[in-house]
Amino acid sequence: MAITFTRAKVLAALAALEPTETLTVEQLGAKTGFAKGTIRQGLQESAYEGFAALVHQHPPRWRLTREGRCLMHTSGLRDLIPAIPDSGAVL
Repeated sequence: MAITFTRAKVLAALAALEPTETLTVEQLGAKTGFAKGTIRQGLQESAYEGFAALVHQHPPRWRLTREGRCLMHTSGLRDLIPAIPDSGAVL
């Protein structure tokens, strides 16, 4: 499983929340600096793999799943993100 820097940064923004908290794509954009389309694509890929979940429809709100939290904590992605250059590199 390869996770791009972009996806890792979006997942890290969700991982910083309490398990019951959610963010919209706009809020994730403000936290990560990525365009909405980039965030949506990363969230859809993460949802397909079971790491993120859509929890409300109007506006759409996202949270990490239990699997997503395990990924962020056991793989060390959350700790590595500041050290990775913003180049679209694959982790």
